[in-house]
Amino acid sequence: MNKPLSRRDFVRLSAVGAGVIALGGLGVRELIQAGAAREVSETRALLGTFISIKIIETEEAPAKAAIADSFAEIERLSAILSRHDPASELSILNRAGFIESASPELLGVVQKAGAFAEITGGAFDVSVLPLLDLYAMSFADGGSPPVERDIQAAREKVGHSLIEINGRRVSLAAPGMGITLDGIAKGFVVDQAAALLRARGLTQVLVEAGGDMALRGMREDGQPWKIGLTHPRAMAGYYEVFSTSNDCLATSGDYENAFTPDYSWHHIIDPRIGHSPREVASATVIGPDTTYADAMATAAMVLGVSDSLALFEKLPGVQALLIDKNMKSHVTSGFYNLARAAAS
Repeated sequence: MNKPLSRRDFVRLSAVGAGVIALGGLGVRELIQAGAAREVSETRALLGTFISIKIIETEEAPAKAAIADSFAEIERLSAILSRHDPASELSILNRAGFIESASPELLGVVQKAGAFAEITGGAFDVSVLPLLDLYAMSFADGGSPPVERDIQAAREKVGHSLIEINGRRVSLAAPGMGITLDGIAKGFVVDQAAALLRARGLTQVLVEAGGDMALRGMREDGQPWKIGLTHPRAMAGYYEVFSTSNDCLATSGDYENAFTPDYSWHHIIDPRIGHSPREVASATVIGPDTTYADAMATAAMVLGVSDSLALFEKLPGVQALLIDKNMKSHVTSGFYNLARAAAS
């Protein structure tokens, strides 16, 4: 079971997207036109967003079977990692404060989250859920942010060091704590689905979940994918179109779930101070895998331009494009070595 998407959710996600949209590869387009291959794709609502799988393959039936199996795996992972599913392992952990026999997937994602928290100095922290819930409740009830007293009380329940792992037991040290994997689980399921498709021998593959994306195969035919980066303030069109042969990227933005029309308060909360960060409107990160890129895109929203770029310059295999609130872009030194500007 997943959180149902309302019509408003559907319109928002369809019109604005969550960051990046694959426009296709020239080599693939030529193959389709020549009749040597066809595109097989499917989109489903899972993990609170839309997940799309696209395969370019000569045989339609095996491609459809592979897509069905990939979605079955994504649904299995969602039943473990989704906080919107009351029966999931994550929901059980949040309600009880512990889980005795966590699955390898939950353990692995929580451990990765801890490593990302250390790398980012606490800017990425999956224990931020008490703050996120506080903001959502405050804006739903009164249309305004919570008072500072309540923010500070919620902050006492936040801290990745309070998540304890002992064997297969995961526990939350502070009463009232909760974990959200929204900033890492999408990237993880994208990686797992892409790995399943790769194991089937499929080489022309795109898996996308709310702006988190794994691309396969473009390097082999020399034709990179074109990626349209959603404009953070426009309901249609792209801020920039670039092409890349890199296979893992993720985007996070203040527009994905804003509490106020001016985007000053939104769903990304700085766990260190308890407020929405005010400098970055959108962060797109290319990383060694989609899980990594997902976490770093969220962290970049919190860290701001200077600290994010300084950090990413030190991390192997990580490049980024950040758009600030004035709609000015900032990139790491190697971003355009991987992502080349392309005509839209």
